[in-house]
Amino acid sequence: MPNDTIRALIFDYGGVLMRTVDPRPRRDLERRLELEPGDVYHLVFHSPRWGEVQQGQIDSETFWAHVAQGLSLDEGQLARFRRAFWAGDRLDEDLVNLIRDLRQEGYRTALLSNAPSDMRAFLEELEIDDAFDVIVISGEEGVVKPSPQIYHRTLDRLGVAPREAVFVDDMQVNVDAAAEIGLHSTRFRGLAPLKVWLEDLGVSVPDPTPDPVAEVEAVIFDWGGVMEELPSDTDVARWEGRLAVASGVLPEVLWGEAWRRLEIGAISDEEYVELVARRLDLPDEAAALHFLQRFYTTDRLNHEVLDATRALRDRYRVGLLSNAFPSQAEVVQRYHGIDLEGEFDVYVNSALVGVSKPNPDIYRLALQRLGVEPQRAIFLDDNLRNVDAACALGVHAIQFVNPRVSLSRLEELLGHPILS
Repeated sequence: MPNDTIRALIFDYGGVLMRTVDPRPRRDLERRLELEPGDVYHLVFHSPRWGEVQQGQIDSETFWAHVAQGLSLDEGQLARFRRAFWAGDRLDEDLVNLIRDLRQEGYRTALLSNAPSDMRAFLEELEIDDAFDVIVISGEEGVVKPSPQIYHRTLDRLGVAPREAVFVDDMQVNVDAAAEIGLHSTRFRGLAPLKVWLEDLGVSVPDPTPDPVAEVEAVIFDWGGVMEELPSDTDVARWEGRLAVASGVLPEVLWGEAWRRLEIGAISDEEYVELVARRLDLPDEAAALHFLQRFYTTDRLNHEVLDATRALRDRYRVGLLSNAFPSQAEVVQRYHGIDLEGEFDVYVNSALVGVSKPNPDIYRLALQRLGVEPQRAIFLDDNLRNVDAACALGVHAIQFVNPRVSLSRLEELLGHPILS
């Protein structure tokens, strides 16, 4: 039976139920149309007319005609553009099944989406409308998230008070707005962490044991967020206070464009530190390096995971696939006394090979070096995009949450305990 407090669960659609797993179709569009990377996304979702179609002020056909006009596409070209634009999207069947199970358990369920008015028909085509008691679409309502009005309409149709419902969305602004009116709200980072969050709220979450994977030959681990715990949101907020920078600045400085260039080896460690110093208005590179050393403390190693990798090498090939800076191996050796080349059968550092997750090429490289086919490998990573990309290649992927939860799931897929 449902928990006495939580009676309903509300889910977003885009970025939660449906996610862009493979970016290559959009990149192919950009190459054909001679656009810059990311341009097609901005042409669609940052268009002023996208806001109009989400509020039901225009219909989808009018919106797409506007896109065609901007790109000088004829009717046939527009049809091909639309197919390619959505070609990399995948429905999270496991999440849909969880929602169905929760509904069977007696919880009320709702979909709340900023989307055009024809979204309801699309949900019926996908055959997922049965997972929800209530479907609220902004294009039908004339109001969009994060307006409190659309949350209240959803709650009224569910017949619950704000504190009796949870809300899941991939956009922080929508999450914050829901929390302000009393909903239990979380930003969607993947099914595995969502289950843990719901359980902590007292929601009875069905979690069937998966069948073991046949003929596993290799297990591949991420580093940051798996082998080593990353700084928390609280850590980030505390350092933003110390540095006297606005909320949200530090993640962009550390993991934004400069980091994306660093992790594919486009800039050196020294150049990255220089950029951090400049963006945070620190006196010099030495001050930036001192900050980075303090921010990434040396006591975050997940020893249970390291022990598991060592035990697994008795039966499997074990790899490390890391989006990292060029000198990662040297830094890990210095601070943790761990020889990455010695601890793992294969060590793939994105900065050293010039490509990073979730690009499929780096997974193929790791699998090639391990000498295994995708379906005979298990991959653990904390980042949902990386997990989605691995699954799209046929790799059995686990989104890492914490050692207790994720190593237990690994044991289930392997069909035996890791540590005797």
